[in-house]
Order: sequence, then structure tokens, then C-alpha cells
Amino acid sequence: MPLKGDGQLSPLQADLILLGVTLIWGGTFPVLKILVTALQPLYLVGMRFLLAFALLTPFAWPKLKQLKFRTMGIGITLGLLIWGGYISQTIGIQYTTASKAAFITALSVVITPMLAALLLRKRPEREAVVGVVLATLGLGLLTLDLADPWVLQKGDLWVLVCACLYALQIIMVDRYGAFADALLLTWVEIGTVAVVGLGAAVMAESPPQLNQVNVWGSLIYLALFATAAAQYLQIRVQPYTTPTRVSLIFSLEPVFAAILAYLFLGERLPRIGQLGAILMLMGVLVSEMGHRSQPETQTVAVD
Repeated sequence: MPLKGDGQLSPLQADLILLGVTLIWGGTFPVLKILVTALQPLYLVGMRFLLAFALLTPFAWPKLKQLKFRTMGIGITLGLLIWGGYISQTIGIQYTTASKAAFITALSVVITPMLAALLLRKRPEREAVVGVVLATLGLGLLTLDLADPWVLQKGDLWVLVCACLYALQIIMVDRYGAFADALLLTWVEIGTVAVVGLGAAVMAESPPQLNQVNVWGSLIYLALFATAAAQYLQIRVQPYTTPTRVSLIFSLEPVFAAILAYLFLGERLPRIGQLGAILMLMGVLVSEMGHRSQPETQTVAVD
């Protein structure tokens, strides 16, 4: 897509690019559902981020002289949170559907203001509270087994842990992200996930057999498009639009995931699950409306 005059983007161009990023992120859920049949969780996450780290390194290399200890510390902390989030999501998606995993992951947007209220003593907006109520009702309809309605399914619980860790990572970025260069912070964060992920994989899992073309194709999709390219595009174009529009666009991620999971995996939510998904999406949207007057903030490496 051509840029305006001096390399600037119009709001419409920025929104369309971010819509493409959201579509890419939505596609990660059916791709993960396919990959977990061939790779164990620790190796899957470690290899995904190792490839992404290798792709980002040529761009970060000229700026490494500017890397400060504070950036290293922030990046490592964020990387550990992201690693925990991806591991719990990857484990959970083995036991639930790609569609449900996407909607539960989207709860991080609703959980964030609640955690911020507890950790940063920021009073949550009224919209955030209403969003939590709607999302909680939706989560119940989407994930509870009606035969045993007081028990969440194993996979859903793991993905809920992922949403909480993502929310904590967003708070950390909001609190400390402005003190570091975005590219270098992303590079350290992704490198941390790669090192910790592969180190844990070597100790806990048997080496994978990477002799299938579709496995490498899926890994390249996750590393190149869903991690390195999508993150760069988000940081590149987000300043040219508004926080509310970005939030609304990113809220479409579970919708895209559900559509793609239906097309490629044949997954279909039951009617009560569809109602729950709608309530969760409404909760996300209502919660985001509470941020409409806040200044722009950047998030780093949250898929």
C-alpha cells in the first residue's frame, strides 16, 4: 500500500494495515491447533520465537550500541511473561478448540483494567466493569460443560491463564515501555522467549521430528507473519490512527479466528457457545470504550 507524500500514512491506510495484522493473528489459532499435533508446547514456542528473533536481528543490529541495561531488564521481564502466556495458550489449545481459545485469549483486554486497578491502584472505568460482567457471563456460556456446569474444561483454564499473563504484560508495557526503544525492546523480549523456551524444551521434552513440510510452513507463518512482521507493522502504523479504532480492530481477532477455524478445521461453536462468544466480544468492545479518552500507548509483542 503506497504511503502518503513524505512516508506518512492516512488513518484509513493505517486501519487497513492493522486489520490485516488482526487477520494474521486470528490465523494463528487454527495454525497452532495443527502444530500441537506434531510439536510439543515448549519446542513449539521456542522454535517459533527463535525464528522470529533471527528475522528481527538484522534490523536491530545497527542499533545495538544504544541498548541499555534498563531496556534489557524490561525486555527480559516482558519476555518471561510472554513465554508463560504462549506456553499456557499452546498447552490449552491441545484440549480445546481454536475458536474458544481465541475468544478466551481476547479476555486479556477485559482483565487488564482490573489488574491495573489492583497493581497500579488505578480506579477502573465504569465501562471496564460492565465489560468484565459481560465477558464473564460469555465465558461461562462458552466454556462450561452443561453436564457439569461448575467445572471449566482443562484447556479453557490453561488459555484463561494465558489471558491473565497477557494482561499483566500489557500493564508492564504501559508502565515501562516508554523508557525503551520499541525495536530493541521487542528484540530483547523475543530473544528472551526463544532462549527460555528452547532451554526448557531441551530439559523437559524429547526432540521433535521436523520432517514434515506443513510443520515448517506453519512455523514460518507464526514466526515471520504473526510475530516479526505483525509486530513491526503494529508499531509502524499505530501512531497514525486512534486508540479507540485500534482497539475495535484488534477486537475482531477472535472473530477472524472462529471463521478461519471453521473454514480450515471444520470447527463450529454450539448455539450457546455462539451466544457466549457474542457476550465476550461485547464485553471487550464495551471495556475498550473506557479507553477512548486516554493517550496512545504501544504494546509490544502481544499476539
